[in-house]
Amino acid sequence: MRDYDYSDLKDLATDADHKAAMLDLLIEFDKFCETHGLTYYLSGGTLLGAVRHNGFIPWDDDVDVNMPRSDCEKLMELSGGRIGDFELMPPNESQRYFAYHWKLYSERILIAKRTKGGIGGKVYPIFLDIFPIEGLPDTPELNREHYDEIRRRKDRVRHARNVRKYRGRNPYRILRNRVASRIYRSIGVRPLFDKVIEHATSIPFEDADHIGVMMTNVHTTEERVVKSEYAPVIRLPFEGHDLAAPAGYDTYLRQLYGANYMEWLPVHKRIPRHDFVTFFPYGPGEKPRVLDERVEGGDAAITDDDEMQDELE
Repeated sequence: MRDYDYSDLKDLATDADHKAAMLDLLIEFDKFCETHGLTYYLSGGTLLGAVRHNGFIPWDDDVDVNMPRSDCEKLMELSGGRIGDFELMPPNESQRYFAYHWKLYSERILIAKRTKGGIGGKVYPIFLDIFPIEGLPDTPELNREHYDEIRRRKDRVRHARNVRKYRGRNPYRILRNRVASRIYRSIGVRPLFDKVIEHATSIPFEDADHIGVMMTNVHTTEERVVKSEYAPVIRLPFEGHDLAAPAGYDTYLRQLYGANYMEWLPVHKRIPRHDFVTFFPYGPGEKPRVLDERVEGGDAAITDDDEMQDELE
């Protein structure tokens, strides 16, 4: 996947265009998994949309699935990095689009993050997030320790990538941040990334009674579920298609969104989580035009999934 910038943006896409592109990703992904016997589950807001709306939550702007890590790895091996017209990107494959999970990209729609008065500098194709499901400890207390260690190791990777974590004015914390960044940059991203994965996979999915996703900061320890209740696959209607979901979706959604998850949010809270602006890209042979200069304080050109998720907490 090539890098994108402002010169690649053409006309604004509508919400319908955005959702159609996301649905195309989901359907192609589902077909591939069905053909090759791979297990996945709609997850997060996408699963909530299936249960409550039989499709997308009207104000949602992304699409998520969970998948046992071993199936994520098989997906990459079997697909060779392409599923239909879409590119599958494994974790830590691209510095520009850094992530701890797999992403399936569609270059039919480009997205940028909205800022005050315009959009920031991050431009990238619309995507499907594929989060690996790991084996987890048997008690909530041990699970919290397990997750905290993952988070500490991920912080070291952020220092190695020079993604500054502290943005305040405390001189002690500024100094500590600079020292940590220097130390971990000397070690390098790959060894520290491997340490994150080593701990995340220390309890095999196949042997665990409890499972969950640990590679996202939006939902953390509340993702932990009983495997025997969650794992059987059912099919739920989604925008006119039947897609895979966990049999234990009720417990999972209660843990993420509360006991009243079937109730719609108040009108003032019905807003997109990421606040993306969507565009059609220029086609082959089309002449790019330069858009207005980015707004003051716009984002840097490198995107970091952890950083985006941290902002949402």
